[in-house]
Amino acid sequence: MNQALPSFSSDAVLRIRGQSLRGKNLISGVTDKVSLAIGEPDFDTPSVIVDAQIEALRAGYTHYSPQEGRTELVDAILKTAVAVAGKNFSSENILVTHGGAAGLTASIQGLLNPGDVVLLEDPTYSLYLDGINMAGASVKRFARGEDGAFDFDRIDQDAKGAKLIILCHPSNPTGAVISRGEWASFADIVKRNGLFLLCDEAYEGLTYGDSAFVSALDIDGLGEHLLVSRTFSKKYAMTGWRLGYLVGDPRLIASASTVHRTFNGAINSANQIAGATALREAGQEAETMRRSFDKRRDLMQTCLLKIPSIRFRRPDGAFYFWLQYPARLGSSLEVAAQAAQAGVMVRRGEEFGGSGKHALRLSYATDEASIVEGVARLGRALAG
Repeated sequence: MNQALPSFSSDAVLRIRGQSLRGKNLISGVTDKVSLAIGEPDFDTPSVIVDAQIEALRAGYTHYSPQEGRTELVDAILKTAVAVAGKNFSSENILVTHGGAAGLTASIQGLLNPGDVVLLEDPTYSLYLDGINMAGASVKRFARGEDGAFDFDRIDQDAKGAKLIILCHPSNPTGAVISRGEWASFADIVKRNGLFLLCDEAYEGLTYGDSAFVSALDIDGLGEHLLVSRTFSKKYAMTGWRLGYLVGDPRLIASASTVHRTFNGAINSANQIAGATALREAGQEAETMRRSFDKRRDLMQTCLLKIPSIRFRRPDGAFYFWLQYPARLGSSLEVAAQAAQAGVMVRRGEEFGGSGKHALRLSYATDEASIVEGVARLGRALAG
């Protein structure tokens, strides 16, 4: 008699599959389609970065790198990206990661134990929940009010007994930014309740108008509580390069590094040379792309104002609009499917939390013609 095989998946995998909000956003059977779904700049990586990688490969940078990152990139991060006045950062505060996703997952796995509680904004980027489920921890959600403000008294109450709070700044999916005053309130909650804070700054530098970007690294008092995750993907149009980094207390960095080397190992040498070049030499190209996103933000808002049934707040950062539509139209999965059949891809709001049941996320990281046509198609889908 053959003995039955055990489960093909670990409990961690089953938890992720059972609770993950992430899903495919594909159009089937529609050949004429416009995508407002993907959070990826449509720009090519600046040539100065590409050339640096090619030169590095030809110069023999094809061997293993140190686990924590090459000196060239770590030094560039310290001198350009995190040169915060009064903060004595060193190489022990830095870990080069396989994109932002690996840095976030390594941070979460390095901090959490089964049964720990994590505070998450609703809505927020869905990858966090998968990492939390992998660790066997649980979630408490908090949200901004209709006026866009946080209820810090409620967050403080929920923080009691929690271990970690994760913030996405600027926000994916809403484009909201955290002001210096709000940061002071978060820092007070973190210190008073003995929490760790993981701040995902994937859209660092992508803010508009009067909304200045204030990094968590700039906030006094967070110190040993703080890990910041950044990526080259959005600001420098390097999504396919899979290059990011963590900044934080050396003990937190060491913990994340142990996880990261198990999953990913060291990041390839030539990409790190290119990343150092991005930080040192591609600032003007990054600013040009930011200005284009700002123009596209204005264009998408103009187009969206023609759809009477939706509500939205003008985003201050990243490159997304978060739309609320009437509940009578159905769940976000149903409405996203209707939009797909109308020829426009959007992200369903439920991917980002329960508050997205009747919401959609639209990306303006695409060309102007796609924005105009895609929003027009969405308007017809919502009207039909």
